[in-house]
Amino acid sequence: MRKKQLHLFSQGKKHPSTGKRKNSERGQVVVLMVISFTALLAFVGLVTDVGSVYVTYTQLKRAVDAAAVAAANNIKNPSLTYTQRKTRITEAAREMIALNNVTNISLLEAYICDDTTKPAEFTAQCPDISAGEDPRKLAWVQATQNVPVYFLSLFGIQSIPLTTSSIGEAATVDVVVVIDTSESMGESTGGYGADFNPAACNASNSCQPLRTAKDAAKALVDSLFEGYDRVAVVGFDFDATMYSNLESNFTTVKNAIDSIPLHDDLDLSVVLSYGNPATGAMNPFDVDGDGLLGDYDNNNNGGAGLYNDSFLSTCTGCGIRVAGNILKIFGRTESVWVIVFLADGATNVSDVPPEVDGSFANGFCGGAIGAAMWTNPWCNDNNPTTRHCGPMHGGSTECPPGSTWVGDSTPSYDVEDYVYDMIDQVALVESDNPNEPINGNDIAIYSVGLGKAAQAPNYAGEIMLRYMANLGDDGSRSNDPCAATAPQSHCGNYYYAPNASYLAQIFESVAGRIYTRISR
Repeated sequence: MRKKQLHLFSQGKKHPSTGKRKNSERGQVVVLMVISFTALLAFVGLVTDVGSVYVTYTQLKRAVDAAAVAAANNIKNPSLTYTQRKTRITEAAREMIALNNVTNISLLEAYICDDTTKPAEFTAQCPDISAGEDPRKLAWVQATQNVPVYFLSLFGIQSIPLTTSSIGEAATVDVVVVIDTSESMGESTGGYGADFNPAACNASNSCQPLRTAKDAAKALVDSLFEGYDRVAVVGFDFDATMYSNLESNFTTVKNAIDSIPLHDDLDLSVVLSYGNPATGAMNPFDVDGDGLLGDYDNNNNGGAGLYNDSFLSTCTGCGIRVAGNILKIFGRTESVWVIVFLADGATNVSDVPPEVDGSFANGFCGGAIGAAMWTNPWCNDNNPTTRHCGPMHGGSTECPPGSTWVGDSTPSYDVEDYVYDMIDQVALVESDNPNEPINGNDIAIYSVGLGKAAQAPNYAGEIMLRYMANLGDDGSRSNDPCAATAPQSHCGNYYYAPNASYLAQIFESVAGRIYTRISR
């Protein structure tokens, strides 16, 4: 009997005489429960701490990314010394981190590529100037934040340091400044009038408003970062001339701007060398065939004036074509491409061979030298709302939406149509017509209409410049910010200048809109 009782007891069953389990078994259960509960608490505590650290790191990373952009944005101010620039960069990064509600920053570091000592990770990203690599406006920001913990504080750990870094870049900029140099850009010069000779004001660099436009362009150059950004200079009148290719030496650029001459348009005396139609001579410039030319109409034909006959020189299409080619051929792929385009009137001539097909001897002005050079006084249909599709497209299926296919017919396809096609070739990146050729690039275009460019009643120059600015905004004809804007007013990337006194402010605004981007 005793052996059987011992056997039952050893199996953990109730003692036959007391009906109770052994006390040590209950103790083991309690210990196991305590251990399990403690492990569960530890797991929950660790999960809480890890979650807190993860959320904090995500917020810190966003803040440091923003700080890197803010820091890079302060590199581009060319008026600052190195020490001032470093202070601005660091403080800009600190302010941006604070704006993102990140506190407990124990360490904040900011470097630019010009620093002699910088982290190896950042050094690897900076260009090797000695090897001919282009400089870049990079800023490296690293921040360390002490993140409070909860469970680990039971073990004497009050916080965990988190460190992250980011590189921001103020984009290098390749800018082409395009200035109208036709003779009308000298209309505010003393002695301006019929047979005006700009030689004297060109020699003294005093042709107005051209001189004011030059000064505004030079101020734009001074707002950029010499050695990093580059500027090209183009003038256009009867054709387009590149006075400076993309150049990072700003003294060279500003000298090129000063060297731009005012074009000497055809004088009435030159036109009359063909013969005076008032005496019965045949003259190709007597477009309307009334036997009168230019100012003769003002005196003898009821004030009809120059609108009846044309011997003008504003090739807007030439200017935008050359500017676009400069960026496409010489622009740096990592840079922001910008065109700043100023015109003081509507277009009235186009490129001629070899820039266009040799069958168009006078470009897209109808007629032929020796007969009537132009069938319309401004080389266009005098309606800026029409658009014809012709020689620049392979067929009617490739035409821009809303245009009319006219093939190679001129003057149906006129100099104004040519400008629109040249703008498309420079900046169009998407079309509602899937068959339309897309040759444009991502180029920011800011256009400025000075004075007569927005002349009533048809505002021909302004409509064209607004189209240019619209494509220069996002590469699309849609969502035109100028669509509902009254004439002679700013909209989107277009600026209206009633006179030259507005140009300095306009060019300053353009300089402020060159943007900063984050690269990593």
